[in-house]
Amino acid sequence: MARKSAVDISPTRTFNVAVVGLSGTEREKGVTGVGKSCFINRFVRPSADDYTTDHISILSQSDFAGRVVNNDHFLYWGETVRTNDDGIDFRFHVIEQTEFSDDSSFQSFRIGKTEPYFKRCAATRLQSAEKLAYICKNQLGKKSLSHFIARLMYWTLL
Repeated sequence: MARKSAVDISPTRTFNVAVVGLSGTEREKGVTGVGKSCFINRFVRPSADDYTTDHISILSQSDFAGRVVNNDHFLYWGETVRTNDDGIDFRFHVIEQTEFSDDSSFQSFRIGKTEPYFKRCAATRLQSAEKLAYICKNQLGKKSLSHFIARLMYWTLL
């Protein structure tokens, strides 16, 4: 029988977080949006002041079908670990619910069963095979993502 370690290492608590908010075309959200991407970007980065402010929701068909967006109306931002004042670590997996529009028609991409944004946001299970973590808009449209850290989405939001 294996001996237990003398040090009690408690497991890191993990939270799956889906950020929702106003999404859609300029008519619904205005020209600048509401700041979901900037908020998340600051949260998942090691330094809150080292973040990207330029995020887009109007994509080409090829960018929408690429491994980062992966024909889904949500972005996987990856994971981050935060430590509270008592030294306890908490792991967060973060996705952003959004509405991507086609750059040629400026209409929302229609995929599978077309549910309104608010119904998609209420879904309790999200999966996307081979989806990569979103880092910045510059990684969209790249054939090779080798210079970006490839973090696969491997969890299911429950």
